[in-house]
Amino acid sequence: MKTANYFLITIAFLASSFLSSCSELTSVEPLPEGSGSATTEERVSAQSTTQEEPNSPQEPTMGQLLTAGNVTSYTVEKNRSYGPDKLQNYDLYRPVGTGESVPSVSVVLIHGGGWSLLDKSFLDPVVEEFKKRNINATIFNINHRLAGSPGVNFPQIMEDLDLFFEHQQSLKGELNLNDDVVLWGYSSGGHLALTYAYKRKKRFIKSVAAVAAPADLTQPSIYNGIVDDKNRNLTALLIGGTYDQKPEAYQDASPIFEVDGNSVPTVLFYGDNDQVVDDQNQGERLHTALKGRNVKARFHTVSDATHEMHGKMPGIVNNTIDFWKTIN
Repeated sequence: MKTANYFLITIAFLASSFLSSCSELTSVEPLPEGSGSATTEERVSAQSTTQEEPNSPQEPTMGQLLTAGNVTSYTVEKNRSYGPDKLQNYDLYRPVGTGESVPSVSVVLIHGGGWSLLDKSFLDPVVEEFKKRNINATIFNINHRLAGSPGVNFPQIMEDLDLFFEHQQSLKGELNLNDDVVLWGYSSGGHLALTYAYKRKKRFIKSVAAVAAPADLTQPSIYNGIVDDKNRNLTALLIGGTYDQKPEAYQDASPIFEVDGNSVPTVLFYGDNDQVVDDQNQGERLHTALKGRNVKARFHTVSDATHEMHGKMPGIVNNTIDFWKTIN
């Protein structure tokens, strides 16, 4: 099993590596369905199939929504509040088009940082990658309270997401939002996106995308291996105790144990050289669990990629949008 030494590499280095990842690689086109082994930087290992009722003519598919409106740019509003705490805020990016105004899909981004570090600015380069695709999407890049702060652990972060989505749903008329919401998260943010989508089962959440996300916190490589440069155990900060003290809480916070036949379509990305979150023990096991419940899912192994996904983000964003376009 790979040994994880998450933030023993300093947070400053992690952030700089991630920020540069969005400028060093041209877009990687998604593989066609059923293409088998990949010759590009990412391979699709498998995809489950589900039977879904066809949409009526009045109900556009996700692909139709994302490509509507002739989007040419986005307006930006920084640090909008969704709650009273200073970290309960988000940046908003609204599509501007040259054609008829069409309600937009909501894309909600959740940053990484071991649940207890960094903020939404960490994903600014990912926002820019999404904007380059000119999709008909309103992008919410959100903060949440950080684990390890007084009184903040996993349940309180989930409460923040509840509060955000109450706020987001109240803006549907003002922002011309469609009913559809998709989640995208990196590392600990991917874990939160998966867990929230599977546990809360909100009807408006149509899909989740996760990059380098811990899926099973009950594995020693996760509960012992995710530490910062001060040697703090960040998973223990999230849960509020060690695995030996609170094994049930670690399972409760693990998305792999929440998978069922009603889980939303999921696309996963894991680096084959990730020394923090093992692609097989975390990513492939989650993908197998989804397939076993006949959930629409796609798994990408990102070749020559570490946890920081250095140089890989354009391809990840392309493949994420490609997956979303398959959702009815």
